[in-house]
Amino acid sequence: MTEPVSSNARTASASQQVEAATSEPKRRVLVLSSTFPRWADDTEPPFVYNLSRQLVDRFEVVVLAPHALGAKDSEVMEGVEVRRFRYFWPAKAQQLAYGGMLPNLKRHPWLWAQAPFFLASELISTVRLVRSREIDVIHAHWLVPQGLVAALAAMLLRKPVVVTAHGADVYGLRGKWASAIKRWILGRMTRVTAVSRNLAAGIEELASNTPVEVISMGVDVAHFRRQRSARVVSQSEGVSRPIVLFVGRLAEKKGVQYLVDAMPTVLNAAPDATLVVIGDGPLRADLEQRARDLGILDSVQFMGAMRPGELPRYYSAADVLVAPSIVAEGGDTEAFGLVIAEAMACGCPVIASDVGGIGDLISHEKTGLLAPQRNSAELAEALCRLLSDPALRQRLRKQASAHVRRNFAQSVIADRYEIALREAAA
Repeated sequence: MTEPVSSNARTASASQQVEAATSEPKRRVLVLSSTFPRWADDTEPPFVYNLSRQLVDRFEVVVLAPHALGAKDSEVMEGVEVRRFRYFWPAKAQQLAYGGMLPNLKRHPWLWAQAPFFLASELISTVRLVRSREIDVIHAHWLVPQGLVAALAAMLLRKPVVVTAHGADVYGLRGKWASAIKRWILGRMTRVTAVSRNLAAGIEELASNTPVEVISMGVDVAHFRRQRSARVVSQSEGVSRPIVLFVGRLAEKKGVQYLVDAMPTVLNAAPDATLVVIGDGPLRADLEQRARDLGILDSVQFMGAMRPGELPRYYSAADVLVAPSIVAEGGDTEAFGLVIAEAMACGCPVIASDVGGIGDLISHEKTGLLAPQRNSAELAEALCRLLSDPALRQRLRKQASAHVRRNFAQSVIADRYEIALREAAA
C-alpha cells in the first residue's frame, strides 16, 4: 500500500515526473463518474469535476456522467468536455445516480429496476466514446458501477483502466456475490487507487494480490482559505456565537444525530452557541424533530444544501466544525472526509470521529480532535473543551491549515493522478 504524500522529497519526485511528461503529446482520458455537477453552481459534490479541471492542461479530458432532469446532454465546463448518458427511462424517473446511489437504492428499492439499464447505457456510451475519441486511458471513479463498466469496456477494447475507490463501493457493498464481483473488477484494472489508507486496507483485505496506491481527492486551497466573514454570517443568518458547524449529507453514516444529542450539554456551558447544519438528506425531518424534543430547536439552524462557493465563509466563521461520522449499518463509513479538509484549509478547528479514513487528515491534538463514534457525551466534552480554550483553537487552526495545504492541495493531488494515468496509458 502506498502512503499519502507526506514529504518534500516525494513531492519533488512527483514534480520531476510531471515536468518530464510535459514534452509528450497530450493523451486522451475518459473519466467515468456517477457524481458530477449537473449544471453550474450545483450542490452535487464537485470533487471529480475539480480533479478533471486540474488535468485539462495535461490531458484531453472527456467526462461521462449520468443524465439528470434539467442537465444538458453535452457541454464544456472550464475546458472539461462533459457527456451525459440517458438510461432508457423518462428524464423525471432517472433518480438512481445523484444524491448517492446506495442511499437512493435503500430509500427507494424500486430503483433497482433501473440498474441494468444504467449499466448497459453507460457501457454503450463508454465504448462509443473510446472509439470515436481515440481514448488512451479510462479513469473510473468507484469500483461499482463505473469500475464494472470500465472492466467490461477494457475487455472489449483492450484499453488500460485506472479505478479510484471512494468508500461506499468498498465499505457498503458486502456479501458473497458483491465481494466476488469486486474482486473480478480489481483483477482487470491496470491501476487501483484509494482516497485513504483505511480504504486501501479494505481493498487489500478483499483482494490481497491487488496493489493499491493512496491518492486522496484534493482541496482548492485558493478558494478554501480563511475569510473575515464571521460578522457577515452572523448578521445575514441571525447566528449567535459561538458557532458549531456541520456540513454534509444528512444520512446515517454522517452521525449528525449524535451531534444534536450533544448540544444540550454544550448549551449548558455556552448558552449562546448555535449549531449550524448545512446539508440535506433523508434524516432532516428526524433531526429537526430530535432538536425539538430536546428543547434546543431555537439553537439549531438547518440551512439546507449549499453550493460549494458559499462554504468558505461558513468554515471561516465557525468556531468548530464537527464531523461525527459513524460506521453505518451495512459497513459504510467516511472514506476520507473532504469537508473536513476544506474546513481545515479555511483555518476552522475540527472535531471528528475516529473512523474510516479521517485519520489521514486528523492527528489527535495536532491537527484536530478525535472522539469515539456514537458517543454524544464524549463529543460534548470535546466541544466544551475546544470552545472554552482559544489557545487550543488557534494552535489547531494553524497546524491543520498547514497540513492540508502541504499534502492535499489540488495541485499536489493532480500531479499524482497525472503520473498514475500516464503510467497506465504507457
